[in-house]
Amino acid sequence: MTAKRSHSRRRVPSAVALALALKLALIPVAGQADYLSSCRVPAPSFWPELRSLPPEVVEIEADEIEAIGGERVRARGEVRVFADGRRLDAEDIDYRLPTQTVEARDQARLFDGEFLVEADSGHYRIDDETGAFEDIDYWLRSRRARGSADEAAQDGPGRVRLSGGSFTTCPEGDDSWWLYADRIRLDQESGRGHGYNVTLRFLNAPIFYTPYINFPIDDRRQSGVLTPSAGYSSRSGLDVAVPWYWNIAPNYDATITPRLLSRRGLMLDTEWRYLRPRMSGQIDLTALPGDRVANEDRYLARLQHRASLGPGLSLRVDATDVSDQKYFQDFGTDAFSSSTAVVERRADLIYSRPGIRLTGRVQDFQSLDPTLAPGREPYRRLPQILLEAGESRESGLFWDLRSELVQFDRRDSVTGLRVDVEPELGFRHDAGGYFIEPRIALRYTGYDLDEVEADVDRRPTRTIPRVSIDSGLILERWLEDGSLQTLEPRVYYGYVPFRDQDGIPRFDTSEREFSFDSLFTTRRFVGADRVGDTHQVTTALTSRIIDPRTGTERLSLSAGQITYLEDRRVRLRPGDPPLRGNRSDLAAEALARFGRSWQAQTSVIFDTDRDSARLATLGIAYTPHDRARLNLGYRLREDRIEQTDISGFWPLSDRLQAIGRWNYSLLDEQTIELLGGLEYRTCCYGLRVALRRHLTDFEGEYNNSIYFQLTLDGLTRLDTGLEDLMREGITGYETIDHR
Repeated sequence: MTAKRSHSRRRVPSAVALALALKLALIPVAGQADYLSSCRVPAPSFWPELRSLPPEVVEIEADEIEAIGGERVRARGEVRVFADGRRLDAEDIDYRLPTQTVEARDQARLFDGEFLVEADSGHYRIDDETGAFEDIDYWLRSRRARGSADEAAQDGPGRVRLSGGSFTTCPEGDDSWWLYADRIRLDQESGRGHGYNVTLRFLNAPIFYTPYINFPIDDRRQSGVLTPSAGYSSRSGLDVAVPWYWNIAPNYDATITPRLLSRRGLMLDTEWRYLRPRMSGQIDLTALPGDRVANEDRYLARLQHRASLGPGLSLRVDATDVSDQKYFQDFGTDAFSSSTAVVERRADLIYSRPGIRLTGRVQDFQSLDPTLAPGREPYRRLPQILLEAGESRESGLFWDLRSELVQFDRRDSVTGLRVDVEPELGFRHDAGGYFIEPRIALRYTGYDLDEVEADVDRRPTRTIPRVSIDSGLILERWLEDGSLQTLEPRVYYGYVPFRDQDGIPRFDTSEREFSFDSLFTTRRFVGADRVGDTHQVTTALTSRIIDPRTGTERLSLSAGQITYLEDRRVRLRPGDPPLRGNRSDLAAEALARFGRSWQAQTSVIFDTDRDSARLATLGIAYTPHDRARLNLGYRLREDRIEQTDISGFWPLSDRLQAIGRWNYSLLDEQTIELLGGLEYRTCCYGLRVALRRHLTDFEGEYNNSIYFQLTLDGLTRLDTGLEDLMREGITGYETIDHR
C-alpha cells in the first residue's frame, strides 16, 4: 500500500539531521584512506535504495496505514518513508499530528545516501527539532566507517548530545582499533564538538586518553591539540613532541609544538602562517635554551613570504638563520637538511611580462661547513639585478638577452660591482628528419673593484663573441619484431676566441661539471667571471628502440666526444697551464627496459687517454609489481667518491613488508647510512618500525635512531618523520600508496 501526502519537507529530513550530526561528531575531518582490495566491504545491496521526489513530497509505504481520530497516523509492517534523497525504514511508526512527533519502533533504519543509522527505537518532534534515539549502530558509506552510541538526543537545531559513542574504520568482525567517548556534545552552528572521557584503543589496549577534547565537526579550522609524535636517537635521546594548533583568524594560524629531548632539554617549535588577498607566508621560530649536549642556546628562524604588488610585479623572500653549524645535523628531519652546507637569505622583487623578466635581488648565505676557512664563504649579492628577454618567431628566428648588474660583498676579500650583458641571435630550421640551428652572441662584462692591490686594474672589461651551429639527423627503420629503431647523428660546432682574464677576480664562478649535455655548449664555466675560449667540434650518436604501441623507449644509447681544434687557455685560476688535449672525455648514457619489471640506467664520463672512468653512475631497478621494488646503485667520482646504494621494499606476506637501505662508501670503507624496518598493513591501520644509523658530521660520528609510524585510517597518524625519510631515501617508494 502506498500513500502520498504533502507534509513540510522538514519532517523526515529533520530525523536525518540527527543522524548527520552523529556522523560529524565521530568522524574526523582528516582524509579517508583506501582499503586493501582483499578487505571486506558492505555489498551494494547493504545500502537502501533512495528515490528522487519533489521537495515537499513524502511517500509512505507499509503493509498497513491507518488514520486514527484525525490526530494520529500509524503505519505497520515493513514501513518505508521516502523523501528526496532520504529514507526511513521501521516495522512500526506513529505520527502524532498535534505535537508533530514521530515515534519509530522495532529496528528503525535511517539513510541519506551517505550515512546509515540503525536504532532500536526513537522519537522526534518536528516543530522544535528535538528528539532522541536509543541503541544506535551507524555506517558511513564513503569512508567505510562504522560505530555505535547508546543514546543520541537533539536539543534543538544542530545541537546534539551523544552517550557512549564509538568510531572505527575497521570492517565488520575486525576490532583492531576503536575511539570511545562517554559523552559528546555537538553544535553545528559553531562547528565545534566537545568530548568527555575520550579513549583510543589499539589492539584492545588504550593508547590515548583525555578527560576532555574540543574538536571540529566540519571543515572549519579549530584550535586544539594535534597528533603527538615520539622517537629516539642516540644524539638526542627520547624525542616527544605535542603540537597545538591555534586558529587565530580565518587568514592567520599557528602551530606551537613543545618538544622534549631527554638528553638536551625542552625545545619550543612554532610555525606561524598568514594569508592575505595579495600575500602569503610562513614564519618558523624554534628555540632550545641551554642545550645540555652542546652547552649552548640553539635556535632556528625562517621566513618565507610571497606577495603580489601589482600587475606582473611580485615579491619573494626566503631567509633562514640558525644558531650554529650543527643545527641541522642534530635537529634536521631528513638526510638532505642534515647535510646542507649553507643556508640562504634571499629577497627577490620580480617584474614579469611575456618575453621579459626583470629581477631585483639581495642575497646572503650562512655557512654550515666547518671545513670552510673564514673568508671563503659565498659572496653576498647586495644587490643583484637580472634582466632576461627573448622572442621566437614562426619563421624560426629567435633572440635572447641575458644581463646582470650585481654588487659583491664579503669580509676580507676583493669586492666590487659587475655588469654582464649577452645578447644572442639564432635561427632554427626543423624539417622532422633533420634540424640545423646556428647562433651568434656577444658578451660584455665590466667591473668596478674595491679592496684590490695598487697595481691591479680596478675597472677591467671583457668583450667576447660566441658562434655555434648545432645540427642533426633522425633516421628510422622498422625491426622484425615491429619495434622502431632510430639512428640520430648530431654534429655541433662552437667557437669562442681567447681573452686574457687572469686579472678578473672570481666572485661566483666555477668550472662546469662535464656531462653528456656539456657536449653541446661552449660554456666551460658557470658564472660570468670566466668565459672559456674554445674552438670545437662535437660528434655524437644516439640510437633508440621504441615500442610503437605505447611510445615507450625500450633502449636508448648515446655517446659523444668533443674534438678541440685549439688549446683552451682560459683557466679558473691564474697561472694554471692551458688545456692542450685535442679531445674531451667520452660521455655516454644508456637507458634500458627489460619487460615490465627491469630497468637500468647509466652514465659514464670516460678518459680515453688513461682508459679509466672519471665519473660513473649506475642504477638498476627490479619492480615485479606495484608493491615490490629493489634498487641497486653505484656512484663513482674519481678519487673522491665511490659508493654503492642498495634499497627497496618487498612483501613478506599479504600484509607484512620489509623496507631498507644500505649506502656504503667503498673509498672510505664505511657505511654512510643503514636503514631497515618492517611495514604491516591491515584493512584499517598501518604500522611501520625502522632503525637507522647514519653519518652526521665531517668527523665520522654516527647517530642511531628509532622511527615508528601508526596510521589509523580515517582518524589520525602518529609519525616521527619516517614517511619523509622513506620517500627520500628509497627510489620508487613515493609512488606506492601505503595508506
